[in-house]
Amino acid sequence: MENTIIEQINRIFQGADERNWRKVADVMDNHVMLDYSSMSGSPASSLTPEQITSAWAAFLPGFDRTNHKLTDFKVQVKDDLASVTYSGIADHFYNEKVWTVEGSYTTQLKLTNDIWLVTAHTFHFKQQGGDTTLPSQVSKKMERLTLLENNRKLVDNFFIALESQKFEKLKEVFAENGKQLNPCSPEGFPKGFDGAEGIYKHYSGLTSKFGRMKFPRQIFATEDPGFFFVKFREEFEVKAGGNYENDCLGTFRLENGKVVEYTEYFNQVAVAKAFNIALN
Repeated sequence: MENTIIEQINRIFQGADERNWRKVADVMDNHVMLDYSSMSGSPASSLTPEQITSAWAAFLPGFDRTNHKLTDFKVQVKDDLASVTYSGIADHFYNEKVWTVEGSYTTQLKLTNDIWLVTAHTFHFKQQGGDTTLPSQVSKKMERLTLLENNRKLVDNFFIALESQKFEKLKEVFAENGKQLNPCSPEGFPKGFDGAEGIYKHYSGLTSKFGRMKFPRQIFATEDPGFFFVKFREEFEVKAGGNYENDCLGTFRLENGKVVEYTEYFNQVAVAKAFNIALN
């Protein structure tokens, strides 16, 4: 029984080192009293496994790798409850440097449907060593990566709104004062659209001429998490018959979780033909 309990605890740290968050969550009860106050200063909180793994997943993957070593397990069992104390050393590696944290743990478990699940987990901080600036460096790195991924999804949501013809979603993509620029527009075609409302009106009006709309695309990030390039094709079903196709390049500038400027470059000839515009 003691070995089974210890193995459950080991799975928490193995899962964290492997970035296998399902492995971590599977050994936890519906709520866990998590207490790292001796190190962080934040009070203990009752959290779900998903909340715990989400928080760890937002930090630990920023390191190149981590390695937790646990020793000196002492297990006390009474009926369907267990309390385990043990020592731990955690090495966090980043850019050929290491940050090491030492301390001990108290983990409580409950036998539920023949499975020992963690109900409380407390870390007792002892000391740290190595490069203690690494946590700050990694936090900034992960914040940037999170911003990059969120902005990438927002750019993709622009195309999803058009493909699904849920044009109201465009108001969630663009800032209220956002704008679209069309520098390649032929004579008689708008050079741009102002505001989320104006952009919504333009695209929602396309359904009078076009049916199904597809945008096969590749989204490219840059060093600036608020600026993206997108290479895409417009493949529209023309209601009057036939198809409209065009090769395009778009740039997206984002601020505060919204697109503030979208610039679209396209083939003038294809646009002029689709909208019956005469080219000079």
